[in-house]
Amino acid sequence: MRKSGRGMIVRPRLNDYHKLPFTQESVDFAIPFIDEDIPLYLDPFLLWKSPSQMDNSLHTTITNSFNALGEIFVQDEEKALAILKELSECNQVGLGNSKTKQGKRLVINSQNQF
Repeated sequence: MRKSGRGMIVRPRLNDYHKLPFTQESVDFAIPFIDEDIPLYLDPFLLWKSPSQMDNSLHTTITNSFNALGEIFVQDEEKALAILKELSECNQVGLGNSKTKQGKRLVINSQNQF
């Protein structure tokens, strides 16, 4: 936790705001900054490799979802792209822009690339 000359925290994280007694370095999960987004990614391979059955189940769900989307793509490319365009981060879990907590949709350009 860094403080400026007046005792004010520079780039506070959620744990700083709530005065929680731990730092990012001491935990194995990401603590978001209050005023900016941090890149956070989920590695499906680590879910598969995990000893947790819940993690394994999440891996299977992700894999099955992408396989289903692949099958739709083979049958109807436009329908698959329409589904992708509607996907977004879930606002309820606070992902997306940290100030607004709004999830972001995938952007697919005119050449059908994202």
